[in-house]
Amino acid sequence: MVNKIMILEDDEAIAELIRFYLEEEGFQTSISSKGEGFVDKVAEYQPDLITLDVLLPDADGFNIFRMLQQDERTMDIPVVFVTVREGEKEKRIRMGASGYIVKPFKKDELKETIKSI
Repeated sequence: MVNKIMILEDDEAIAELIRFYLEEEGFQTSISSKGEGFVDKVAEYQPDLITLDVLLPDADGFNIFRMLQQDERTMDIPVVFVTVREGEKEKRIRMGASGYIVKPFKKDELKETIKSI
């Protein structure tokens, strides 16, 4: 069961919107705005799920995803991409993502995706 969710999102307004929607459903959240050091932050927080932006100013979200998959401390944590990049859902699910949401997203889409994991 998912209780703790870590959000990696560089846009503060979107990060707070995701937090609001998830906390409204009773999830605990933690927000990070930087890709640098994110894997260590995840290992420390031990979330049940991660929402991961793809386009970050200091890192590539897909590279962060690969690092999460390769680190024994984080490899079993489901990841949902939340991005403006359309048309990549099938490819990213094949690479191991648990979900893929395109911005702008609807509140119900986010909640349903998280609850389905």
